[in-house]
Amino acid sequence: MSHHFESGFFVSVPAWHHLGTILDAPPTTSEAIVQAGLDWEVLEEPIYQVDEKHSEVTLSKKLKRDRDLKVLATVKHDYRPLQNQEAFRWFEPLIESGGVELEAAGSLKEGKRIWILAKLTGADTEILQGDAVRPYLLLHNSHDGSTAVWLQFTPVRVVCWNTLNGAARNRFGDLWQKKAICIPHNQCLQEQLGRLHNLLSLTRREFDLSVEEYKLMAHQELTEELVRQYLGMVLGTRTPSKHPAWSQLMANFESGRGNQGKTLWDAYNAVTEWLEHQRWSDPQARLDSNWFGSSARWRAKAHQAAIAIVESEAAQYTQHSKLSHTKSRESCISY
Repeated sequence: MSHHFESGFFVSVPAWHHLGTILDAPPTTSEAIVQAGLDWEVLEEPIYQVDEKHSEVTLSKKLKRDRDLKVLATVKHDYRPLQNQEAFRWFEPLIESGGVELEAAGSLKEGKRIWILAKLTGADTEILQGDAVRPYLLLHNSHDGSTAVWLQFTPVRVVCWNTLNGAARNRFGDLWQKKAICIPHNQCLQEQLGRLHNLLSLTRREFDLSVEEYKLMAHQELTEELVRQYLGMVLGTRTPSKHPAWSQLMANFESGRGNQGKTLWDAYNAVTEWLEHQRWSDPQARLDSNWFGSSARWRAKAHQAAIAIVESEAAQYTQHSKLSHTKSRESCISY
């Protein structure tokens, strides 16, 4: 079994994969980096080549972590790693202002990927009575050259809380919509990071927009036909009842965590529960798929399909209202 999760911590509530250390209270950044197993640095080892003039030229370099000298990657000579200490330090002003609390952090794939998740304080909102969502700010980074540094917003449904909750599900789409910020590993990395502390206000605005979307889902009642239509859109088939996951998805819709089998919000969360807790029997495969693989893409599709259903039903209601109004006027004129 591939072991993607290397180390990490979670505050108060274990993640769904039941890995890592559970802390009783939010840690400071100095405590967090130790508890997450990220108290190591990336070493840069130049790789020299001799050019035609017999001069040594640096074209690339190896990245190693100092703790065990494990080679993380070979990258171009101008690649600038973001050290774990620097990543945690970025959150310090936000923590000191009382705007966020560290909620989770950790290492994947033997240090090749790291993430830090911070909860925005005092921002929990109920979609329905007893069904709350909570906003988070996520930093995720790679030490193998596979991704840039990403800072983005992610909402989490408290009743079925888990770490990233697929926050990286649609990062390029989020970037286009200005919900995420991508910083390349170049010489300007630190300068760009230093300019981003207004991201907190952006995150709060994006959370408010997400809450509006979730409330629209929660007030959109579904007929049996609409349930089939929605799940068909998500699964990419006109006959969703023939899909292997159909029975599980319907069970989640009717009696999943926080669900009552009535609304689009129930259907959306039926899909996310399946992705997060049921799709893969191997928890390691499920972890990787939810954070960076096919389940992350499916989650984005589930959200997009839900918004499409809301917009379609609203358009039909508007058209029906206009038609009724026209018939009413014609009836009055006939007299």
